[in-house]
Amino acid sequence: MQLCSNRREGFGPSSTISSPIPTSCFVDVILIPLPIWTAIFLLPILFALSLHHRKQNYNPSTAYLRAVPRRNWAFTITSAVYYILIVANGLMMTLEIVRLELIHFGIGLLPFVYAGLIIALLLYWSEGVKGRIRGWQAVNAVIWIGGVVMSAVKVVGLSKEGIDSRKGSKYPLSDQVIDVAVMAGVYAVVAILEVVLGFWRALRRTRKEEESPQSGMSPVMENSEFVGKFRPNI
Repeated sequence: MQLCSNRREGFGPSSTISSPIPTSCFVDVILIPLPIWTAIFLLPILFALSLHHRKQNYNPSTAYLRAVPRRNWAFTITSAVYYILIVANGLMMTLEIVRLELIHFGIGLLPFVYAGLIIALLLYWSEGVKGRIRGWQAVNAVIWIGGVVMSAVKVVGLSKEGIDSRKGSKYPLSDQVIDVAVMAGVYAVVAILEVVLGFWRALRRTRKEEESPQSGMSPVMENSEFVGKFRPNI
């Protein structure tokens, strides 16, 4: 199967049409998946560093403690918007892939974008699998910011091919430029939301940890179902 069939130029880093931007095939095969490859490369490194850090700083007396912030509807709604935008970008990518297939243009390695979206979503949802991957935010930053940059590069390259190209086909070039530009914008909004939610989440956890010591017991014991059921022996 050809990755980029029926395109005006083949695979190559240099283009006579969209220079200095590479050919559209090179962009779809190399540049668009590049942030995801980078993120996958970083994950095992961060996990190994996290294991080393936990071994050096492990404290059995506090290992079970984890403050659970109270439900906050504003935070929940903002998080929902974050997840919806990630799903929306996945759907936009599906739209581009389907329409490229309709004109038999080949889809390069565009499906690899789904892997990046899933990795970033799961890392945020699990908070780096509950703290086991320190610095997981760097992985997500590579995916989101890389998505913005590579999508912007792709928009510029496609525009140089002539905005009226493929007019009358099932996927005019102007439509593809709009689709990719929308994805770039969504990547940017998701990146901003993740920064905001990260600070918000940390602030909520800090407040919860500051409130917990007032009761004289750990967050785990304070929320335990056994608290108050048994009287101390005197």
